[in-house]
Amino acid sequence: MAMVVKNNKESINTLNTLNKNSAALSKSLQKVSSGMKINGAADDASGYAISEKMRVRIRGLDQAKANTQNATSMLKTAEGALQSNIDIMKTLKEKAIDAANDTNTDMDRATIQKEIDQMVSQMDDNASATFNGKPLFDTSNQAAENVNQQIIKALNSEWIENSLELIKESYGMDFREDGTTIAEMKVILEEEGTTGTLAHVSYTAIGGKANALELHVNMSYYKDMDMKDVNGLSATAGAGNYLDRTIAHEMTHAVMAANIDDMGNLPLYIIEGMAELTHGADGRLYNQLSALKKDDYKSMFDSADGSSANKQAPYAGGFALLRYLANQSGGSGKEAIQRFMKTLDEKGNDGLDEAVAAASKGKFLTKKALTDSFLADIDKSTSMENFYKKYCAINLYNVDVGPISGWDAGEKEIKSSQSTVPEGGSTKYWIYPDDAKTVINGLTVGWPDFQRKIGGWMFQTGTKSNDGIHVAINDIHAQALGVMDKDGNAIKVTTWSDATAAIRQLDKSINRALGYQTTIGAIISRMEYTAANLTTASENTQSSESIIRDADMAKEMTDYTKNNVLMQSAQSMLAQANQNSSSVLSLLQ
Repeated sequence: MAMVVKNNKESINTLNTLNKNSAALSKSLQKVSSGMKINGAADDASGYAISEKMRVRIRGLDQAKANTQNATSMLKTAEGALQSNIDIMKTLKEKAIDAANDTNTDMDRATIQKEIDQMVSQMDDNASATFNGKPLFDTSNQAAENVNQQIIKALNSEWIENSLELIKESYGMDFREDGTTIAEMKVILEEEGTTGTLAHVSYTAIGGKANALELHVNMSYYKDMDMKDVNGLSATAGAGNYLDRTIAHEMTHAVMAANIDDMGNLPLYIIEGMAELTHGADGRLYNQLSALKKDDYKSMFDSADGSSANKQAPYAGGFALLRYLANQSGGSGKEAIQRFMKTLDEKGNDGLDEAVAAASKGKFLTKKALTDSFLADIDKSTSMENFYKKYCAINLYNVDVGPISGWDAGEKEIKSSQSTVPEGGSTKYWIYPDDAKTVINGLTVGWPDFQRKIGGWMFQTGTKSNDGIHVAINDIHAQALGVMDKDGNAIKVTTWSDATAAIRQLDKSINRALGYQTTIGAIISRMEYTAANLTTASENTQSSESIIRDADMAKEMTDYTKNNVLMQSAQSMLAQANQNSSSVLSLLQ
């Protein structure tokens, strides 16, 4: 090997090795001090990118978990306010039951009413609860923008259910009977022209048994319905034709069709009279009842199908005949009509004579015997008004409108044109159906298509856009729960009838509120599962990111020690290599 002084190749090689060892030692020191084997993209470009994406996800998961916990706190606050209102309504029912007891005087009931007024006001205070300045109970998702939407809400919330309950109370018949042939009905809202038909139930039958039902509401009469009137007042239909009573009338047809074989072949005055008897007719049909004479009745009774040239005769006349049957049967008129309907339910159209005999306990053995007696008693009367009052217990001039469940028919509760089909007092109580079909008292109701505002809140519980849980909690103010009317008056217990109606409504209101509470509880439970899932996802992602990014400290310390020794060795050898050139000096002496 040549001896040179200009280029010390051994020193250069040793220096390069020293620099490599220094760089390796520097990286080892960085990994050991940071605890990460990847400190920058240069360490592992693909691993660094994957790790950073995982870190973004981890932070997103942790924030989503925090969002979920905040949402849970918000829902628990709402649940607390709702629970307070439920507790108040429990007390309200207790007070209503107290007020319904006739050991109380009117003064006692007035005192109870004062307490109820204060409790109902507190319900509104509870419903005004907020979380972080946001109102907790949303009203926008139940808002109706047109009459069709409002009618759907009313049918879903009160009109169908209350009508079916009224029919069950009056006749002991509903869609849950063993012999019911159909328990599904489609609702259709359409303009059919001002032909006089406000609404109608249509059905098809096979062998006299109904197998399809449709409820048609003629929007030609109800397109101008007052959207704030709980009874469905419409100027076009006339004040006496509240839509709630029309629905009760038509639902009677639906129940009869589903339970009475060959119902369509009953005399028309029986079919329509039963429907009028459900909600009362002596107010709405006062003029028709007053105008009907014996010859009109005879002509109707003699008609093959029970119809009449006077289109209103089967309605008014059928109502009067059935009230006559109830009044002449002795005992409770409602029980007499229930016997009548029970026999028709069992025997069908062919059992009409048996139904008359059962209702009257044998006083009238056939339909003809009933109608003959009816006509004979008209002859005994000085006027139709006198006949109705004496023989039918129909008072054309008082508040009660004459349903079989009302005061004039021998029951204790007075039924007016507004109260026959009971409502909560405010349209704010009405809510949309949850699905395209809902079950109401055993009847599956298919709804027309409708649009509604979404409302509510979106809780961001995921890491992607719109990855969350939508929650809308319905309004729980007093009006929305049916314990305050549209004028701001609390539910009344100042009379026996008021207290009885209050008990009925409070049962519905409490069930409504409990339904809301169940929804909130289910969402809170879901939130807890969501939080647990996010925690698990965050932990697993953190574990995966750790495998990619974190340093194995035992291995890195081994590398650090090795690189440190190599660094020192290289430094020592560089010193030796630098001495090699000094041997040339011995040749120059």
